[in-house]
Amino acid sequence: MSSSKHFSVIVIGAGPGGLGVGALMQGWRPHLVGDVPPRFAAYGIGEHLREHGEDLLRVDMQSMVEAGIKPFDLFRILHHPTNEYRGKRDRVIDFHPVQPVDWLMISESPPGGLWNDVPRNQVTLSPGHWMEMAPFRLDDFIEETGRDLDPNALIEKEDLVPYFHWFAEKTGISERGMFGHSVSSVRRTDDGRFSVEVSKNGIEPTSEYSCDFLVFAAGPRVRMRSLGVPGDDLPYVSHHYDHWDDHPEERVLVVGGGRSADWAVTELFDAGRAVTYVMRGDEATHLRLINDSQHLPYYQRINEIIKTKTDRFIRHYGDEVVRFNDDKTIELFDGGSVQVDHVIVEIGGAPAYDLLSSLGPLTMVEGRDNYRLQLMQMAVDPATFESVDVPNLYPAGYLPAGMGISVLGMHGNVYPMAADILRKLGRLD
Repeated sequence: MSSSKHFSVIVIGAGPGGLGVGALMQGWRPHLVGDVPPRFAAYGIGEHLREHGEDLLRVDMQSMVEAGIKPFDLFRILHHPTNEYRGKRDRVIDFHPVQPVDWLMISESPPGGLWNDVPRNQVTLSPGHWMEMAPFRLDDFIEETGRDLDPNALIEKEDLVPYFHWFAEKTGISERGMFGHSVSSVRRTDDGRFSVEVSKNGIEPTSEYSCDFLVFAAGPRVRMRSLGVPGDDLPYVSHHYDHWDDHPEERVLVVGGGRSADWAVTELFDAGRAVTYVMRGDEATHLRLINDSQHLPYYQRINEIIKTKTDRFIRHYGDEVVRFNDDKTIELFDGGSVQVDHVIVEIGGAPAYDLLSSLGPLTMVEGRDNYRLQLMQMAVDPATFESVDVPNLYPAGYLPAGMGISVLGMHGNVYPMAADILRKLGRLD
């Protein structure tokens, strides 16, 4: 590719948010194939939806907002009329292809974003079909690949990541993607366009691409947090958990407290390791998360482990590591120390908002939910999901204000932003 090529749209990030808006940029348009869900009748918008039934991106999103309907929720319900999968016959919308816009996707990871890097055996927090995206859904993937999966069951990484890769191929996103490339900066040019500086694997000479519209879907954990204490770069300290086989000796200390750390300690314990779990949070908050998550098998299991009161599973609440020593002793804030063979640090990350710093100050809103989503989200226009601060900038995925952690709700926001971009490009006239 030319280092100075211009695109109408650039999408940064290949997670569910980036893939969702990418499919719409690639020309897949939603249309009605079933009855409008009854819940919309109360708002008097059924006729409006039917009027635009051949291309639902033409729906008047601002009128939806004024009627008390959140556009992302509208499309969530059109995609999932019921939370339970009931078969293809219950679909309300389907998709047809039109000419794509001139667009580019840039991503450090392959399609699927952060899901490519979660632990090997990780399962989702929600049923598999909640994780699907249009126009090619999970049941289509199951049918075409011959997998034995229940769309209403939790789905493992070994099935979900191949779905994302398959989705990118089926939609044509793969042809538009620069995967394994990182964005080093974003700035405005004198003519008002965005200029995006890109490098391959962060080491090769940079290239620069420009666009009129920028979709920022870089994900909530691009900038991984660091403890910043002495010794955190020692060989026995790992900053990523994948599988218990990577930690073959007995004594393992895990630093964290969120879902990724909970997953790690549960797997390691069941693999026979002696686990010490260090958390800055308090016991009541952690137990509330566990009790609220008993629909998930691994939270059922961690609850059982805690109740056994075994010496092979020790928890330190309200504590933190202050030093990792060469002799594999770990010094804690409360004055104690722990002798270990391995350490796993799973303390999450934050969005790469620093990439947008040259665009001016951004209005941020604190985002939290019952699943320990804790990140700052960008304020957006609810009818378009355009940034309230930077024209033609659209955060996607978990990054817009008001989005929770479930892909079921999050994926719906790609429709209003795509509609706004396409309208400005004259593609919805």
